[in-house]
Amino acid sequence: MANSKIKLGELKTISEPISPQERMDVAFDNYFALSDILQKDLTALLDSESNSQHWRRNYIRVSASLIEGHAHCLREMCAVSFECLAPEICKEEQEVLRSERSFNANERIKLTLRVAYKLFELQPAPNFGGPEWPRAQRVLEKRHLLMHPKNPTDLQIPDSLWVELRGDVTWLIEQLFNFMSALEKKHGG
Repeated sequence: MANSKIKLGELKTISEPISPQERMDVAFDNYFALSDILQKDLTALLDSESNSQHWRRNYIRVSASLIEGHAHCLREMCAVSFECLAPEICKEEQEVLRSERSFNANERIKLTLRVAYKLFELQPAPNFGGPEWPRAQRVLEKRHLLMHPKNPTDLQIPDSLWVELRGDVTWLIEQLFNFMSALEKKHGG
């Protein structure tokens, strides 16, 4: 890929214009590099799986990093795509492409996935109207409590919640990986 050594943050400092294709190549390169690191982190953690509270906390932290990293990279790809073609997307979806800081993590993930399926014309889009999405939002909420605890209870993951959170992590990761799978299938990758 041309200019694959360029990072997205460096694009603004280069004086000569970079084509949308080159920016998309950079976005995909970043996705693959970040994905590789985050997946290795999760795999290494899973290799030492235990039922301890510290392992559960680390699993939530690592999984949330993987989910948010994938969503960010997907948003970057969508931002380039949106510049090239502008299908009908709602105002919130346009805004998440312009500034991910305007939304909390759960909103960013949902809006980014919705717009990605529209921009890349993929089916079936994730179903955010079912019971999985409200439950899956707990993963990032729990990660927030783990990263910013106010009391010991914030750090606890009881057995009943643990079983549910693992399912929620799986659902969120599937939504992100299903996008790449559908994109690959559509373009004969």
